[in-house]
Amino acid sequence: MDFGIALPTAADNYKIVQRAEELGFSHAWFYDTQMLSADCFVAMGAAAVRTKKIRLGTGVLVPSNRIAPVAANALATLNQLAPGRIDFGVGTGFTARRAMGFGAMKVADMETYISQVYALLRGETVDFEMEGQKKKIRFLNPELPLFNTRDPIALHLSAFGPRTRDLTAKLKAGWIDFVSNVAHGVKEVTDMREAWTKAGHAVG
Repeated sequence: MDFGIALPTAADNYKIVQRAEELGFSHAWFYDTQMLSADCFVAMGAAAVRTKKIRLGTGVLVPSNRIAPVAANALATLNQLAPGRIDFGVGTGFTARRAMGFGAMKVADMETYISQVYALLRGETVDFEMEGQKKKIRFLNPELPLFNTRDPIALHLSAFGPRTRDLTAKLKAGWIDFVSNVAHGVKEVTDMREAWTKAGHAVG
């Protein structure tokens, strides 16, 4: 069984992550909550060059706050520093968007965003819309050793409700959840197993 830690991001989180790695923790998740926490990609970069085994993940990135090409570029850059140790945790922004006075984003929009990020990481050309204009974009110089799109970056979804659980199951993604007590945890796992089965996947 794997055990990880979740961090309200600070610039020097690498110190905690180093200690977590020494203690055998498998993952470190960095909050992406602007105005409340430090920038997760800056902190993850520092942790990436100071660790060797522990996985580093956004816990969780909010699509509306980082456009898809920027997110793909940042993830690929981290993947160059810590090859194969980067996880892409993403959610609808329950906390991060509310920190700016906005509600959570639509699940359908998050699905489109995830699709764009992974298409870019696969080296594909993506139709990207911004400011009312649609443009075709891709990594322009993938042959240069500036970032790493070769090693896999695992997808994890923050899923508290039925629609996000269904999307997690549809994409066969990892699942990020927070529980307050054992009864709540059991219900969440039961609901996720049902979503997984409904999507046609075997439950281990």
